[in-house]
Amino acid sequence: MTNGNPSVILEEPSENKAMLQPSELIQRYITLYQGSANPYVRKEPFIRDKGTPVWVVVGYSLGGHSLAQTAAAFALSEDEVQAALCYYQQHPAEIMRRIESTEAVVE
Repeated sequence: MTNGNPSVILEEPSENKAMLQPSELIQRYITLYQGSANPYVRKEPFIRDKGTPVWVVVGYSLGGHSLAQTAAAFALSEDEVQAALCYYQQHPAEIMRRIESTEAVVE
């Protein structure tokens, strides 16, 4: 069960990697729902080109997994995981609602 704490710790980039701003990470790696009547269009934020919902990545990370562990678990880059965590920091209620609704079904 998650603790609902929106203060996920974002990890510092490695020395050989430039740090992107949260808005840049989100813009580059997160696809947002744009309001479509098409039933085949996902209606939640997800990792671009991978399809993994942001809430899944965040929920796993909140379970105590490191950035590298989370990336490996979902075959994502560390930047993609960082983007999901940045989105969560900007929209904690939205993501926690989704995580909690799934936990309620599982329990």
